[in-house]
Amino acid sequence: MSTFYVKNTSDKQVNFNATVVKYSQMGPYLLNVPFAIKPNDSVLARKVKMRSDLSPENWFEKFEIFPTDSLEYNDPKQSQNWIKTIGKDGNPIYTFKIVK
Repeated sequence: MSTFYVKNTSDKQVNFNATVVKYSQMGPYLLNVPFAIKPNDSVLARKVKMRSDLSPENWFEKFEIFPTDSLEYNDPKQSQNWIKTIGKDGNPIYTFKIVK
């Protein structure tokens, strides 16, 4: 399982929506989930069995960051903004620092 965290390193709350494709017996559908990250905190945005042919920025169909005064944001669609580490279980953990 691959884990995707979004980290807020600012002193202000940051809000965003993440949309992913889910699959059911009825077929694929989009699931949009709102998140609020407290200052200097992180949230688990997704945990999934990851295909090796997809890079982390492609696991989110849409990633909408809501502006907060005086904050600049990194682009979640750029692979270099996802930092990869390996967890104790040997599975990848990807962390996106949302604020520049």
